[in-house]
Amino acid sequence: MKTYLRAYGEQKFLKKYLFDNKLDDKSAAADADPSELPIREVLYALGIRSSLILEDLDETTLVQLLQLAITRELRRRIPLDHVTTVDDVISLIRNSKDIVLLTGAGISTSLGIPDFRSDSGIYKKLEAMGLSEPQEVFDLHVFREDPSIFYTFSKEILPTVTRFSPTHAFIKLVQDNGKLLTNYTQNIDNLESYAGISTDKLVQCHGSFAFATCQNCGYKVPGKDLFPDIRMGVVSRCKQPVLADDSSSSTRKRKRKAFHNDEYEDDEDDDDQNVLEPTLAGSGDRLCGGVMKPDITFFGEALPKTFETRLLGHDIDKCDLLICIGTSLKVAPVSEIIRVLPGHIPQIYISRTPCTHAEFDVSLLGNCDDVVEYICKKLGGGWELKHEMITENGFNGEVAKTLDRTYRFKRPSAADEKEVEHQEEGKKNSFDETRPETDGEESKAESGS
Repeated sequence: MKTYLRAYGEQKFLKKYLFDNKLDDKSAAADADPSELPIREVLYALGIRSSLILEDLDETTLVQLLQLAITRELRRRIPLDHVTTVDDVISLIRNSKDIVLLTGAGISTSLGIPDFRSDSGIYKKLEAMGLSEPQEVFDLHVFREDPSIFYTFSKEILPTVTRFSPTHAFIKLVQDNGKLLTNYTQNIDNLESYAGISTDKLVQCHGSFAFATCQNCGYKVPGKDLFPDIRMGVVSRCKQPVLADDSSSSTRKRKRKAFHNDEYEDDEDDDDQNVLEPTLAGSGDRLCGGVMKPDITFFGEALPKTFETRLLGHDIDKCDLLICIGTSLKVAPVSEIIRVLPGHIPQIYISRTPCTHAEFDVSLLGNCDDVVEYICKKLGGGWELKHEMITENGFNGEVAKTLDRTYRFKRPSAADEKEVEHQEEGKKNSFDETRPETDGEESKAESGS
């Protein structure tokens, strides 16, 4: 049924499966009684299989749901027939010239940086701290109304490391091999810069803590200047001097207007937290006092212009391979990259858990660092992944095909790893025992000479 829909379109699909060829003209179809049509059977075939939906919804709602299901199916990408195995992934990376990497929080978790949506992620921590709606911390409207909410909780996401993960090192290898078209990162930790990813190949879709901007005057400062205030939970203020004769009511009005997006009032006695105009010591100047906001993209805030211009004006015509790493693909519009790129471009997914709402050609499930290490070993010359977190033996786990197009990377248990270490030590001792005694004699002679 799905194949027929994609091959012949919505009109013929509805006529064949819903109206059963009995209603030949559009007026008859429009006047049809929904209760007499097999809507539930068609919905089931299109993947809507919840008994709660199929049994309890009225026909009018089911018709609306059917329209959504048809639209979803027509937009769904069909996996490529010639890309189905992990070996195909290796071959694609080796032969591709313009790879787009879409990365998320999963590439940084091995450094101790939490993600957002897992059971141990940021949102769960914020809930435990008493915040009923964790996403409000990153809501632009909430920030403008009360920035103290962000500053109270944002220390939980403050970057604390400058080192990067093996997966970051893999991205750098893709770049060094001349194959990186663009790295779209959803992360705000700015670790790509420490890994050496070129700024002209990097789009920080959700911004980063690298810089911060005054919400009143637009003055920019390095993000690290805000870190002491964030750690103390204190709203950071702009310290840019403004002339005394320009910092009166007009400045105050701009602050009120910028933060509330409604009519402002010029009340000299207003002690609103967004109005702060301390005098500079020893001068007639004043500080701006506007609220500083890290240059991270909040909910309700537009993504950087480079996201759209790069994707639609450059990458959509050049990309020959898309690899998504460490992202659940649940935040739009970044998640739409997989649908914007032409369907014939191979798409690979690397993460701990599967992505059930998208159709990838191959999914490699496990720790991102393990997967990219395995890939680099298979690629061979020019792809040596050097990183302090990679042991001498490297990934020594199992790569098992669990489903069609899906592979699971499993590390051995702690007991298994100890046994491997024991075996390696045994090999070393055995080698030492079989060495000729003359080696020891010669070494002694050399040391005494």
